[in-house]
Amino acid sequence: MNINNVQANSIYQIQATTSNVLKISGNPIQNRTADTVNISSAGLNASSNWQKITNNYDVTNISQNEMASMVTSLTDDKLISSTDGLYLMAPRSMNLDPDVKFDLLATTRKALAFDKEYGSSAEEINNKKRAIGILETLQDLFRKA
Repeated sequence: MNINNVQANSIYQIQATTSNVLKISGNPIQNRTADTVNISSAGLNASSNWQKITNNYDVTNISQNEMASMVTSLTDDKLISSTDGLYLMAPRSMNLDPDVKFDLLATTRKALAFDKEYGSSAEEINNKKRAIGILETLQDLFRKA
């Protein structure tokens, strides 16, 4: 294989450049840059807001009125979407006394099982699953409080 002067000069320039990079900054493969993320004050306060709400409500012993207040707090603090709020606030019975306490988590689980058994839409089932996830999070935080 024959190498002409132009090719040789190119090789020497590449080697010199690489050598300088290594001397200046160490191994470029090992150099890493750090990404920065800005978190809003709402994001920073989200955990404490969840805990504040959890301290006031037990989702296994809650009335319809308390549930409405809890969901309003969750949506106002942007901890849950308005769609999730609607699924949580849906009345469990037409003749429900708004001050009688019940187990919201258990009734939501039963509603999901019913929906699965009787062929509700995938969207309906996914919305109920999200509601159960929210309720389970609230219950876990309540137990830790």
